[in-house]
Amino acid sequence: MPAGNISFFGLLSAKAEWAGRRFAVLSGNIANADTPGRLPLDLPAFTDALARSRAGMVRTDSRHLAPAGGHGADSARPARSWETAPSGNGVVLEEEMQKLATTQLDYRLAIDLYGKHLGMLRTALGAGR
Repeated sequence: MPAGNISFFGLLSAKAEWAGRRFAVLSGNIANADTPGRLPLDLPAFTDALARSRAGMVRTDSRHLAPAGGHGADSARPARSWETAPSGNGVVLEEEMQKLATTQLDYRLAIDLYGKHLGMLRTALGAGR
Protein backbone atom coordinates (compact mmCIF):
# COMPACT_ATOMS: atom_id res chain seq x y z
CA MET A 1 0.00 0.00 0.00
CA PRO A 2 1.45 3.41 -0.94
CA ALA A 3 2.13 5.74 1.97
CA GLY A 4 -0.19 8.35 0.42
CA ASN A 5 -3.17 6.11 1.20
CA ILE A 6 -2.59 6.53 4.94
CA SER A 7 -4.49 9.66 5.96
CA PHE A 8 -1.61 11.34 7.79
CA PHE A 9 0.75 10.84 4.85
CA GLY A 10 -1.95 12.05 2.47
CA LEU A 11 -2.40 15.18 4.55
CA LEU A 12 1.35 15.87 4.57
CA SER A 13 1.53 15.29 0.81
CA ALA A 14 -1.37 17.69 0.26
CA LYS A 15 0.34 20.30 2.46
CA ALA A 16 3.59 19.98 0.48
CA GLU A 17 1.72 20.26 -2.83
CA TRP A 18 -0.16 23.32 -1.58
CA ALA A 19 3.12 24.93 -0.49
CA GLY A 20 4.61 24.24 -3.92
CA ARG A 21 1.65 25.86 -5.69
CA ARG A 22 1.74 28.84 -3.32
CA PHE A 23 5.48 29.21 -3.86
CA ALA A 24 4.85 29.44 -7.63
CA VAL A 25 2.09 32.04 -7.18
CA LEU A 26 4.20 34.17 -4.85
CA SER A 27 7.21 33.90 -7.17
CA GLY A 28 5.00 35.22 -9.96
CA ASN A 29 4.06 38.17 -7.76
CA ILE A 30 7.72 38.95 -7.14
CA ALA A 31 8.60 38.57 -10.81
CA ASN A 32 5.88 41.08 -11.71
CA ALA A 33 6.61 43.54 -8.92
CA ASP A 34 7.26 46.36 -11.42
CA THR A 35 4.29 45.66 -13.71
CA PRO A 36 1.82 48.58 -13.66
CA GLY A 37 -1.62 47.61 -12.42
CA ARG A 38 -0.48 44.21 -11.13
CA LEU A 39 -2.34 43.01 -8.07
CA PRO A 40 -0.75 40.31 -5.92
CA LEU A 41 -2.26 36.83 -6.03
CA ASP A 42 -2.32 34.25 -3.26
CA LEU A 43 -3.84 30.88 -2.50
CA PRO A 44 -6.32 30.46 0.33
CA ALA A 45 -4.83 29.15 3.56
CA PHE A 46 -4.23 25.40 3.56
CA THR A 47 -6.78 24.83 6.32
CA ASP A 48 -9.43 26.71 4.30
CA ALA A 49 -8.60 24.78 1.13
CA LEU A 50 -8.68 21.50 3.04
CA ALA A 51 -12.05 22.28 4.63
CA ARG A 52 -13.53 23.29 1.26
CA SER A 53 -12.23 20.18 -0.46
CA ARG A 54 -13.85 17.90 2.12
CA ALA A 55 -17.18 19.71 2.45
CA GLY A 56 -17.95 20.36 -1.22
CA MET A 57 -20.37 18.58 -3.50
CA VAL A 58 -19.05 15.63 -5.46
CA ARG A 59 -20.18 13.79 -8.58
CA THR A 60 -21.26 10.27 -7.71
CA ASP A 61 -22.12 9.31 -11.28
CA SER A 62 -20.57 10.36 -14.59
CA ARG A 63 -24.04 11.32 -15.87
CA HIS A 64 -24.51 13.92 -13.13
CA LEU A 65 -23.78 17.57 -13.72
CA ALA A 66 -20.56 18.86 -12.25
CA PRO A 67 -21.08 21.03 -9.16
CA ALA A 68 -20.91 24.72 -9.90
CA GLY A 69 -18.27 26.64 -8.04
CA GLY A 70 -16.49 29.93 -8.21
CA HIS A 71 -12.93 29.49 -7.15
CA GLY A 72 -11.48 26.06 -6.64
CA ALA A 73 -9.87 25.15 -3.38
CA ASP A 74 -6.42 25.73 -4.83
CA SER A 75 -6.94 28.55 -7.33
CA ALA A 76 -5.02 31.79 -6.93
CA ARG A 77 -7.08 34.81 -5.95
CA PRO A 78 -6.29 38.50 -5.65
CA ALA A 79 -4.81 39.16 -2.24
CA ARG A 80 -5.01 42.23 -0.06
CA SER A 81 -1.90 44.32 -0.25
CA TRP A 82 -0.30 46.54 2.35
CA GLU A 83 -0.02 49.41 -0.11
CA THR A 84 -0.54 50.34 -3.75
CA ALA A 85 1.98 52.22 -5.88
CA PRO A 86 0.91 55.23 -7.99
CA SER A 87 1.12 52.95 -11.06
CA GLY A 88 -1.61 50.76 -9.54
CA ASN A 89 0.81 47.98 -8.67
CA GLY A 90 -0.11 46.37 -5.37
CA VAL A 91 2.86 44.01 -5.04
CA VAL A 92 4.96 44.82 -1.97
CA LEU A 93 8.25 42.93 -2.10
CA GLU A 94 8.66 42.76 1.68
CA GLU A 95 5.19 41.26 2.08
CA GLU A 96 5.77 38.73 -0.70
CA MET A 97 9.16 37.73 0.69
CA GLN A 98 7.61 37.23 4.13
CA LYS A 99 4.91 34.98 2.64
CA LEU A 100 7.55 33.12 0.63
CA ALA A 101 9.64 32.44 3.76
CA THR A 102 6.58 31.20 5.66
CA THR A 103 5.62 28.96 2.76
CA GLN A 104 9.13 27.54 2.59
CA LEU A 105 8.97 26.70 6.31
CA ASP A 106 5.56 25.04 5.84
CA TYR A 107 6.93 22.93 2.98
CA ARG A 108 10.03 21.92 4.91
CA LEU A 109 7.95 20.97 7.96
CA ALA A 110 5.62 18.78 5.87
CA ILE A 111 8.54 17.02 4.15
CA ASP A 112 10.43 16.49 7.42
CA LEU A 113 7.36 15.09 9.19
CA TYR A 114 6.70 12.80 6.22
CA GLY A 115 10.24 11.43 6.42
CA LYS A 116 10.17 10.99 10.20
CA HIS A 117 6.87 9.13 10.16
CA LEU A 118 7.99 6.97 7.26
CA GLY A 119 11.07 6.09 9.34
CA MET A 120 8.83 5.16 12.28
CA LEU A 121 6.81 2.86 10.02
CA ARG A 122 10.00 1.22 8.76
CA THR A 123 11.18 0.70 12.33
CA ALA A 124 7.81 -0.75 13.32
CA LEU A 125 8.02 -3.19 10.42
CA GLY A 126 11.53 -4.23 11.41
CA ALA A 127 13.31 -2.64 8.45
CA GLY A 128 14.99 0.08 10.48
CA ARG A 129 17.43 -2.13 12.38
